[in-house]
Amino acid sequence: MHARHDSHVSEGVHFPLKESFLEFLFWVPVNVLQALSLGLLCAIMIPLAIAARKISGSSVPALWMARNVWARVILAGGLARLRVSGSENLSRVRTALIVSNHRSYSDIPILYRVLPVGLNFAAKKEVERMPLIGAFGRAVGMIFLDRSTHQRAAKGILDLKAALECGEWTAVFPEGTRSADGTLGRFASGSFAAAIAAGVDVLPVAILGSDRMLHRGGFRVRPSRIQVLIGKPIHTTGLASGDRFELAAKTNAAVSALITGAGRSVSERC
Repeated sequence: MHARHDSHVSEGVHFPLKESFLEFLFWVPVNVLQALSLGLLCAIMIPLAIAARKISGSSVPALWMARNVWARVILAGGLARLRVSGSENLSRVRTALIVSNHRSYSDIPILYRVLPVGLNFAAKKEVERMPLIGAFGRAVGMIFLDRSTHQRAAKGILDLKAALECGEWTAVFPEGTRSADGTLGRFASGSFAAAIAAGVDVLPVAILGSDRMLHRGGFRVRPSRIQVLIGKPIHTTGLASGDRFELAAKTNAAVSALITGAGRSVSERC
């Protein structure tokens, strides 16, 4: 039973990776090759994205490259298989704030691939300070949220609100960091204030299996079946800024229900 769970982690709750020392040794050269390939990909893609942004004055070309080249190659190189449920809940006509759980850095290329929109991301200010990655984020129009002071946090929320009002689909990970054990954490309320102010829906999304593809605490990539579940949109019409805490809790419950439902499906099949 446990071995089956480990090999199908994407379709339910979090299961820690269990492998023998010989299995680990087998994957070491594979992971080294994957890391080198990823470095080469980024060395090519990041300057191209930055150049495309400067030449066009728009993030559209860089976003196209991120979704159709960068994310596609990363997931293929990571031996990941994607399955999406709930696509009918996503309307291309009405902009929404995508709210997802966060288990792995691979969550970003996963969302790029499964959501058929020009997707933007909001990230911690620390990401902008990372060499090359920060420049790439600026090229694709990423919104950086600085929580070091109240004034800077407020500016980040205003930037997010402006992006949503301009029709930019934006994804956030309101847990604030990757989950260490797959448990869904509390959602910060700031991004929900932006959704309320912009009058856009909130779309809950659950990603399962990304923590097997790329583990926290090292470059340990393993073949994975990744499931993305898209929930029903949560409307913000009629809500005021003070309702952001209730909206955050409601969205957290919706994402939790998606994860629990997927876990129940696995238990029934095993």
